[in-house]
Amino acid sequence: MLFTPSTPRTDTPAVPHARRAPAGSALTDLLDRQVRVRSASPAVVGDGRELSYLELSDEARRLAARLRELGAGPDGCVGLFAEPSTDLVAGAWGILYAGAGYLPLAPEYPEDRLRFMLEDSGTRVVLTQEHLRERLTALAPRGTAVLTVEEARAGRARVEGEGPQPEELAYVIYTSGSTGRPKGVMIEHRSVVSQLRWLLGAGHLDPEATVLQKTPMSFDAAQWEILAPAVGARVVAGAPGLHRDPEALVAAVQRHGVTTLQCVPTLLRALLDTEGFTECTGLTRVFAGGEALSRRLAHDLGRALPGAALVNLYGPTECTINATAQLVDQADLGDGSGSVPIGRPVDNTQCYILDEKLAPVGLGSVGELFIGGVQLARGYLNRPELTAQRFVPSPFAPAERLYSTGDLAQWNPDGTLQFAGRVDNQVKLRGHRVELDEIARAIEEHTWVRRSAAVVTADERTGHQNLVACVELNPREAALMDQGVHGGHHQSKASRLQVRAQLSDPGLRDPARLAGRERIDLPGRRETENQRRAVFARKTYRFYEGGPVTRDDLLALLAPRPAGAFGRDLALLSLPELGRILRWFGQFHSTERLLPKYAYASPGALYATQLYLETGGLDGLAAGVYYYHPVDHALIRTADAPTRPQPYLTLHFAGKTAAIEPVYKNNIREVLEFETGHMLGVFEEVLPEYGLAVRPLGLDPAARERLDVAEEDHYLGAFEIGRGGGERRGIPVELYLQAHEGRIDGLPGGFYRYADGELTHLADEVVEARHVIAINQAVYARASFGVTAVGRAGAGEEWLEYIALGTQAHRLQRNGLGLGFMSSGYSSKTGHPLPAARRVDAILESAGLAAGPSYFFLGGKVSEDQIRGEDMREDAVHMKGPAEIIKDELATLLPDYMLPNRVLVLDALPLTANGKVDLRTLAASDTVRTADVRGEYVAPSSEVERRLAGFWGRALNYEDASLTDEFFSVGGNSLIAVALVNRINRELGTTLPLQVLFECPRLGELAARVERDLNGAAGTVSRLVPLNPDQRGPGDTRSPVFCWPGLGGYPMNLRVLGREAGAGRAFYGVQSHGINAGETPYATIREMAAADIAELRRVQPEGPYTLWGYSFGARVAFEAAWQLEQAGQRVENLLLICPGNPKVRAREGERWGRESSYANPAYLSILFSVFAGTISGPDRERCLAEAADEDGFVRFVHRMLPELDEELIRRITRIVGETYEFDYSFRELAERRLDAPVTVFKAAGDDYSFIEGSSGYSAAPPTVVELAGDHYAVLKEHGVLELAAAIGAVEREAAGR
Repeated sequence: MLFTPSTPRTDTPAVPHARRAPAGSALTDLLDRQVRVRSASPAVVGDGRELSYLELSDEARRLAARLRELGAGPDGCVGLFAEPSTDLVAGAWGILYAGAGYLPLAPEYPEDRLRFMLEDSGTRVVLTQEHLRERLTALAPRGTAVLTVEEARAGRARVEGEGPQPEELAYVIYTSGSTGRPKGVMIEHRSVVSQLRWLLGAGHLDPEATVLQKTPMSFDAAQWEILAPAVGARVVAGAPGLHRDPEALVAAVQRHGVTTLQCVPTLLRALLDTEGFTECTGLTRVFAGGEALSRRLAHDLGRALPGAALVNLYGPTECTINATAQLVDQADLGDGSGSVPIGRPVDNTQCYILDEKLAPVGLGSVGELFIGGVQLARGYLNRPELTAQRFVPSPFAPAERLYSTGDLAQWNPDGTLQFAGRVDNQVKLRGHRVELDEIARAIEEHTWVRRSAAVVTADERTGHQNLVACVELNPREAALMDQGVHGGHHQSKASRLQVRAQLSDPGLRDPARLAGRERIDLPGRRETENQRRAVFARKTYRFYEGGPVTRDDLLALLAPRPAGAFGRDLALLSLPELGRILRWFGQFHSTERLLPKYAYASPGALYATQLYLETGGLDGLAAGVYYYHPVDHALIRTADAPTRPQPYLTLHFAGKTAAIEPVYKNNIREVLEFETGHMLGVFEEVLPEYGLAVRPLGLDPAARERLDVAEEDHYLGAFEIGRGGGERRGIPVELYLQAHEGRIDGLPGGFYRYADGELTHLADEVVEARHVIAINQAVYARASFGVTAVGRAGAGEEWLEYIALGTQAHRLQRNGLGLGFMSSGYSSKTGHPLPAARRVDAILESAGLAAGPSYFFLGGKVSEDQIRGEDMREDAVHMKGPAEIIKDELATLLPDYMLPNRVLVLDALPLTANGKVDLRTLAASDTVRTADVRGEYVAPSSEVERRLAGFWGRALNYEDASLTDEFFSVGGNSLIAVALVNRINRELGTTLPLQVLFECPRLGELAARVERDLNGAAGTVSRLVPLNPDQRGPGDTRSPVFCWPGLGGYPMNLRVLGREAGAGRAFYGVQSHGINAGETPYATIREMAAADIAELRRVQPEGPYTLWGYSFGARVAFEAAWQLEQAGQRVENLLLICPGNPKVRAREGERWGRESSYANPAYLSILFSVFAGTISGPDRERCLAEAADEDGFVRFVHRMLPELDEELIRRITRIVGETYEFDYSFRELAERRLDAPVTVFKAAGDDYSFIEGSSGYSAAPPTVVELAGDHYAVLKEHGVLELAAAIGAVEREAAGR
């Protein structure tokens, strides 16, 4: 039977049907009608222009005349390449008046996709804007006619007379293709006319409507925005990129009085989180479409804009924009779970839910959605087979067609449709239809990729969809650094393994092996300005912004440098001079860098090569063997050394294997020797000033014992420092230059040998981008040239080969010519050469030259700003591996909505028997689903373990919880922690403190703690929450960190800070008394601090203490420091982090002061922020409107955060109420004078803190560090690295004093 929305439902399977479309109208007919009735009314505004209906029609007809002269006509395709503007709207209508269909070409699309659309469609005429002409001309096929709107507008001719027919082409939209090729969907006038008439008839568009045109025009949903003048609506052309900028979008809505707005749900959620959106009360219609609209989101919009109707839309491009619609009734949304129905068919459209035999399915059964009616597209452009496959004869009306959507759906009892998923590998994601195969094909265009696949996974905790691209690399094109213990690190840098290793100073000797040894603190610890300038200029440059490179630049670079002529006896070297020399080998720090800087390069920046001095007879230094400590700028004695008749100084180098193995496995000795060479290059550069020189001695097998290094470490050689002024000694190193074609003034591309001041061409072949380590191939594209150093050792000198290459590399880096370098490949003693070295060998051998040990670098001209810079821009490679780089480069190939959330580089993708990627196996793999967040499964065995596993699994929304699962690694956060602990206490009768999950984060540990609690053996509950484990080695005497949280006293938001800034120390958050049940908050800061000191002295009985405090906690930390000093204890460091309040409601603050009253908006805003982590947004406004007392506030927060128990909310609220008014009087602050050094970290936008404007409270003036992050951001993942780096810099500075 047939079913229409007005027909009562029965239990019989239903086939909805709608009335047929009226005939005889084209889009231009509709606009002409509007011109006749409202010629002077504004039709479109934007970019400083306004066109009335008459002016829009006139301009469109002028454009049409010029387009017809260029050959545009019925059923032809004219490209429209324009940014959102009045030109775009007029251009679309101009093409329609010319009788052709328009092909939207969004300028923001990648050029390869635009070029394909032009070629595939056979478009030979394109309308554009003057400022886009040059770009269009470059990408359009030869012979394409390019017309600008400005040119056509100047013409006098107009198209008059009969316009296009209803069955002729109106536009072509390209959408994703399952073969990896986009396909063009042909839409006729009658289809769009039917859609616009439905919008008019349903009251969604009319002459009172103002529509914001912000959807990129290459999407079909943009067409009703562009064509809205056809039904009398006014169009506001938004600025380019408006759909990606919620704040600008809100401003545009308010500025132009927009009444009608279309958004994908993702953007709608962003708008709800944008300040000012709730003030867009002029909006009367909000359309959501493109992806599932959650009931919760619909409910939130209703609360934010109660005067706006919300309409949920659904429709494939093949069915002309919108095929179904649902006007959302807030009363029907229920509890907010699930998604809103996609509604009923629009006018002249029929929807069927059919099984595999094209028979209707029963009510509530799921089948494939088929759509029929006048809105169906003509078909796919130049794709008759695909058209026949997707547009099938209707089994209900054989003369008509149905479109097979590939979407699964079911009928609801009320006659609405419910979306239920996808049939094939085409998905609806982020508001757009996406073919996963098209994404995979785009990824495989990358030269590194052997094969790839795209899969969609659902986040186990949030239900949100994630697009994951899985990649198998082609080892011939994407060389990885030799794989270490963590092989995946070279595929992706997401784990930050290398950065974490670098931050830990892995090359230092273990403190335990140095304990108790004689130590000499060297003079010259504070670097000179010259040292600092030279060290920061010596970078591994990956960007070349200094302009062109000339042949003369390169000849000067490669020319040998004379040795110093000045000579002096070693006996004259003083200890201060030695200190200044060795300072070149220490660390240099900048507040702009996370990592320390050195004067020399180190593979992987791990600095695993250690420097030892064996000496006798020098000024102020007893004979002995000494380790140079680069952080402490000290010499530490490792062994005795003989006294000789003349003073001597021997350098020994040793490589620490444990420092480099986490990142590298192969070529370890080679890279350690390279680093030794770089260090010798520094000596070679520095020593001539002192009349000294460094020369090789040899390998001394007995030296290992004197250095006292580990058995697995590498002894790398001995070198003597003596009188300078003679010839340099060392093995010969040959230099070869490759010029990149067109990059060197006066030098053609090719491979050259340098000798005797001349360049001799050897080959046209060069080291290519694919021969360079994958993560450096982008640098190759920026580089102008490359240099290869080849060692030529004689008999007995083989130990020096790689060292000499490192020294030569340092010489090249320190060139004074504004040329920068990046090492990009090297040979191997152990059979693991990198591809660049193999390529160099082949080039040399083809030229009749012997291959040899080689070191290859890329180079280019760098700017003065780069040379002077102290930031980490050039070191960004440590943050990105092939996975991250592929994702970045995909952004140049695919639109934003098709970009994967994650790119996973796997060793191999699973294949089916016929050699295709096995998508089902891939999607089900643990790597793709969970990225290995869980460890080995250990089943719960005891009754307590089984019950806890049930609570744990329900809280974290997964089954089969293992005793080895770690709470925070499987998605736990502070809110889930509170809910889980409260449930355990409620169900099991325990009294676990809320911080227990920090003390016992694994399920097995938690179960053991619960059993102790049940057996009465839990012991005293500490309010010190361990947020970072103690990982100090023997001899590391740093104190643990005790950190007080902000108002409310709940320290879980300090966890990220503890992880990033703890630097291997124990880090405790000090939880306020009053958080746990049965506790009462203290009445004064003095009492709070005294009780907290008692807690921390149970962990650390004696000083020195390290105290930090965040926000309000800074006041408690200050008071605790004073009380500890009064008790005779030493406080080593006091860090006050964001001690001022975030600025909020200044006028009310002046009126109410610091009164903790619910009538005080400033207090209520701060109280709200304790739970929400922000002081802005619609929730705060609702809180200010609804919370008149404590009960009202507790109810509000519980609704906002249902995971939090009401009693806990009340306890935290009372702590805030008790402590909000705490402040020091002038007298109290004056009597509190600290000996401890004080550092204040001030957040952007914060008010003055309790100590600013005062003086005398510390023996030395405080150090004040300005942060870019705001009060809340500095503790979050994206902002805490800035704070951690700043803390690290302050601590290093303090250690140097």
